[in-house]
Amino acid sequence: MAIAFVVQRYGTEVAGGAEALCRDTARALVRAGEEVTIYTTTARDYLTWAPYYPEGTTDDDGVEVRRFAVNRPDPDRSAALVRRLALNPGDPAEEAEWAKAQGPVSSPLLAALSESPTKPPDRHLVHRQCRYEAVACWTYLYATSQMAMPLIRDRSILVPLAHEEPMLRFTLTRGVIRSARAHAFMVPEEQALVRQMVGTDDIPGVVVGAGLDPSPDGDADRALRARPLPRRFALYLGRVDASKGVDALIRAHTAYRDAGGDLGLVLAGREAAGLDIPGWVATTGFISNQERADLLAAADVVVLPSPYESLSLVALEAWRAGRPTLGYARSEVVAGQTARSGGGLLYTGPNTYGTQLTRLANNLDERQAMGDAGRAFAAGWTWDTCVHRWREVIDLATRPAA
Repeated sequence: MAIAFVVQRYGTEVAGGAEALCRDTARALVRAGEEVTIYTTTARDYLTWAPYYPEGTTDDDGVEVRRFAVNRPDPDRSAALVRRLALNPGDPAEEAEWAKAQGPVSSPLLAALSESPTKPPDRHLVHRQCRYEAVACWTYLYATSQMAMPLIRDRSILVPLAHEEPMLRFTLTRGVIRSARAHAFMVPEEQALVRQMVGTDDIPGVVVGAGLDPSPDGDADRALRARPLPRRFALYLGRVDASKGVDALIRAHTAYRDAGGDLGLVLAGREAAGLDIPGWVATTGFISNQERADLLAAADVVVLPSPYESLSLVALEAWRAGRPTLGYARSEVVAGQTARSGGGLLYTGPNTYGTQLTRLANNLDERQAMGDAGRAFAAGWTWDTCVHRWREVIDLATRPAA
């Protein structure tokens, strides 16, 4: 089976949940014997789309990666348009302008993608008669998907990675989502949201989920020796960005700290510009897989403040490491994952954040019980299961239309 993935960024250095999921899934499919080609850009940064990787074709553990240059975006215009459209969606011309201003628009990527045959293959014919059986676009949100979907409509899979946000209500978004032959979702809450918001009961979909790659053993003492960290702390893993709820997390933890809370706060990940981080908060910048494992081993609790998630891989990583989580209840995905796993608690704002964090900090037995429950839940997230579900969704996308 040959499949192409279209994604806005791709690479080890890319710090983004959608992009990491795409890369991990592609590598898992290749390990299972499938052929995967990535169509992506030369960018690492998701605001400027400035070139970082060279153009051309490279290999990533058996995955063919084809990178293309990006047209210049207009982030200021994009931000202004999305603010206006959030209040009054539905203007097709403005939504199209927003998509192009945000980007990444890659004319050579679209040209290369359009060169591949557009008819799904007859599986009884010789495989070489069609390069790809299906093409999957990762996330509805970026121009790589918005502009590629019309080119591959009759064999298209969309991985929406949807959550409640203004852009999901755009007419443009509805068109992108409804144009897919099949959908690949991460969790049941995402599938329910898309069906409710867009009306896609007539489009087949599969909750494919994801798997967890092997992780090195964590060493808490090594983490504490490597950096000046609090003796006990709550850990945030991911992009340190206001859009991920980190600013609200800092405010909530400040109130907890002012009330006498014992746990410090560690933010582990690349920092976005413009975020005001107090001096008492420990930051690490970009970390390796080993450093990630060490920090998880040292943390008392892993905090999940993002209101916008289509799948929390950090929650799964925390539970695999036996660490309880404290997640933002207004994220239905985080709330659903937490309820199914039994691996943590939820909070709704600064007051409940402090109450729940104090409960976890002061109760070792409860932390261990949640960690054990989370570990058992995370054990079911395997790449073998994910690959099987991907084969299901590819089959749905390539069936002849009724």
